[in-house]
Amino acid sequence: MEEKERLGSCQKVLIGLGEEWKFRREMEDSKKKGRLCEAYQALYELVRDRDYFIITMATDGLIYETPLGSRQETVIPAEAAKEEIFPGEDMDAGMLAKMEQIFPKREIARDTRWERIVAPCGNETWRQCSLACTKDIWEPGEIADDRCPHCGAPLTGNTVEAQPYIEEGYLMQWERYTRWLAQTLNQDTAILELGVGFQNPGVIRFPFEKAAYFNSKAYLVRVNKNFPQIAGELAGRAKGIREDSVAWMIAERRHLW
Repeated sequence: MEEKERLGSCQKVLIGLGEEWKFRREMEDSKKKGRLCEAYQALYELVRDRDYFIITMATDGLIYETPLGSRQETVIPAEAAKEEIFPGEDMDAGMLAKMEQIFPKREIARDTRWERIVAPCGNETWRQCSLACTKDIWEPGEIADDRCPHCGAPLTGNTVEAQPYIEEGYLMQWERYTRWLAQTLNQDTAILELGVGFQNPGVIRFPFEKAAYFNSKAYLVRVNKNFPQIAGELAGRAKGIREDSVAWMIAERRHLW
């Protein structure tokens, strides 16, 4: 399978999760929740030792309840981990000190897995003032009576459905994402687009095509049960798979890399 070879040799992985990964908490559909959690686990196993970033259109916040949303476990890119091994560690202490003065170890950023996710449409488990009297955003249970401590208005989910939507909840992560994306240029990059349709194509679908087009070392895999079509300009550097992306991820977990 060509996508297996491409994914297996990549340096970076860009992942987009679309409509097929949405879960409606109010429906209390335990079967779908369990299926999504299994798919998230498969995705975690796929990328846990890689340099990756995830954009999700799902506003249910379920991804943060999985290992992908860990606030403790860190992501260290493979190439960065290699740099931590100082080439002269077998030298005597005096020589090692001199070498470290000449070639100081570069500080390596360690993002938590939570910091490798951006949800531009928001997260319904996070709370904002329904009247938007403040830019403050609270995590679940942080405000006991679920009312704004500034104006007393009811709190609501911090998603695009709020009027108005307080975007500060995702903007810091979006800046992280754009910095990371800039580093993928001319790098072997696997772009994995899962279940992204045309509800908001300007967030993932079109930008992912653009990222693949301008990076000759990128390979795009688009999995969607209704819209797997690939732009002609990406012939030979992309593949469309007409399958439900959640089921595909679960089925392919042991075969991709």
